[in-house]
Amino acid sequence: MTNKKILLITYYWPPSGGSGVHRWLNFANKLCDLNYDITVLTSKTPNYQIKDSSLENFVDSRINVLKISSFEPSSFFKSKNSNSDNLSSAGFLNKIKLYIRANFFFPDSRKFWINKASDYASSYILKNKIACLITTSPPFSLNIIGYQIKKQTNCKWISDYRDPWSDFFQFRKMPMSKSTLNKHKEWEKTCLKFADSVIVTSPRLREEYLNFNQNTYLINNGFLNYNANKKSESFNMVYSGVMKSSQNPKNLWKVLHEISQSNKSFGVDLNLKLIGHFDNEIKNNKYIELLKNKIKFHGYTKKQDLDKQILDTNCFILCDINDEKSGNLIPGKFYHYLSFKKPIIAFSSNKSDTAKIIDETCSGKVFNFSEENDLKNHILELYNNFKNNDLSNPNKNYDKYLISNLTMNLNDVIKNTLT
Repeated sequence: MTNKKILLITYYWPPSGGSGVHRWLNFANKLCDLNYDITVLTSKTPNYQIKDSSLENFVDSRINVLKISSFEPSSFFKSKNSNSDNLSSAGFLNKIKLYIRANFFFPDSRKFWINKASDYASSYILKNKIACLITTSPPFSLNIIGYQIKKQTNCKWISDYRDPWSDFFQFRKMPMSKSTLNKHKEWEKTCLKFADSVIVTSPRLREEYLNFNQNTYLINNGFLNYNANKKSESFNMVYSGVMKSSQNPKNLWKVLHEISQSNKSFGVDLNLKLIGHFDNEIKNNKYIELLKNKIKFHGYTKKQDLDKQILDTNCFILCDINDEKSGNLIPGKFYHYLSFKKPIIAFSSNKSDTAKIIDETCSGKVFNFSEENDLKNHILELYNNFKNNDLSNPNKNYDKYLISNLTMNLNDVIKNTLT
């Protein structure tokens, strides 16, 4: 394989913060080490919910970054509370805005970037003899961009799906018409079939997409390095990232309050850190209010600062979407948690990909959102381990999910696509 020129098109790129940016920031950097010539095309006028300018320092200097502008109406659809996706907002005006968002901006509010990005990228590919195009979604407009570029250039195209398209959990909360949903399904099939290769981040999504493209590969998200740990004085429980109302583990807050009331030692030692963006429903929960002296909300924290802030974590909290129809999406923060080798308390369906990967890695325990007794007993077990200085898993091996190893899997996909 002599031509190793790759054009990566992604909407989320530094200074974007949040979990969506790390996958391809890390892969692009590691591909440079494998002598790939990487060019990234991204938006010059993005509307990021979370910004982290420090991530710009982690972009490998060998990566050529191109930016093009476009009309961005997405801010119109956001709640005044930036922590909210506005899907559960009440009020007549918000309902109208949500209906418009669901049905008139197909496939999403970045639709105005499609033609401009497609034309620019097609010209760049032909002029610079790019060997392989990679697109990563969401936003799902990136899939249509890839489709149009493939038609114009016949460049080899790898389509990466960090989330499922037509089965995207947010669609089930939106007032989307049947015809619009069918349009998503048809375009999803078209793009899947037209791509030379497809990459997904969960086993169930791979099984589904294999029906449309036999060159569908599973490449999980991962983590760069293992993190160190330090001893804690308190029983530190941590959630980091975004928590929407659809992820709210209400029984966890209730159980923590009940244990604190019945076990004085636990009540003294408990320290719950909630780091990131949280919907108001979580902040206003009555049990969180009762635990306010034991709970601290922290805003979005830069990754390197976050790692230092949670070195003394005793156990992590992970939340899937509380929806029986979901299960083909593994939260990206799971892999970050793995790097600390500390127990994970996860809320998900027992049949979900999240539950399966936690079982496979022996990294924690999964509870459905309605469980109380088993959850209470497990938290008390972890607390007793904390009192006995036994909470880490130093012998656990999660090397499979190191970015360096996952990049070798990606390298195989690229080679197979180009041959």
